[in-house]
Amino acid sequence: MAEIVFYFDCASAFSYIGFEFMERYREIWNVKVDYRPFYLDKVMAQAKNSFSPNKLPYLFTDLRRTSDITKIPFKGTPLKYPYDPTAALRTLQYLKTRHPENDNLLMRQAMRLLWRMEYVECTAPESVDDVKKALEGLIAPETIDKAQTVADTLEPVVQNTSVLQKMRAFGAPTILVYKKGSTKPQMFFGSDRFEHIAIHLGEQFLPMKQLFANSKI
Repeated sequence: MAEIVFYFDCASAFSYIGFEFMERYREIWNVKVDYRPFYLDKVMAQAKNSFSPNKLPYLFTDLRRTSDITKIPFKGTPLKYPYDPTAALRTLQYLKTRHPENDNLLMRQAMRLLWRMEYVECTAPESVDDVKKALEGLIAPETIDKAQTVADTLEPVVQNTSVLQKMRAFGAPTILVYKKGSTKPQMFFGSDRFEHIAIHLGEQFLPMKQLFANSKI
């Protein structure tokens, strides 16, 4: 089975879009996907990657176009942006290690809810209380509190960030693809590289409108 490592940051709209694509191709390709949180701002800073004033408005136009085609909910970015995603990232890392069942289903459900708060409600899930509100009904508040205090929820996020810096990554999502039986991955960047990944793996690629026709995923 091929394996994919999907590095993401909650404070990344293209991580959100890429996640929705990845979730669909995870089923179609029958691949194992490892979602790993990291600090995008630190990776971009080391890479000296900054948004051009001319490019930034286009990125939001691009996001809205993708939303129109795929029906991935997107209304804009939070009023406070960028923001510190630590509370959200630590919570997700906690769910990943404590609840690995069903391919980290609980973590994946939480990722989607956090991004819905951010890009549909346009509220940054920055504080612990924000995270609790976003995950209300899915994750108990005391679990979110605990996630902020145990060491093994912050260290992996920092380590993931360091790994990407050493790989000279520069943005999110950063996707590492391992062919079956291979220990050497190919790196892909962005939410619009799934055709490249499909060709690399020899798997099926679908136009986005067809890919998102099944709303059950």
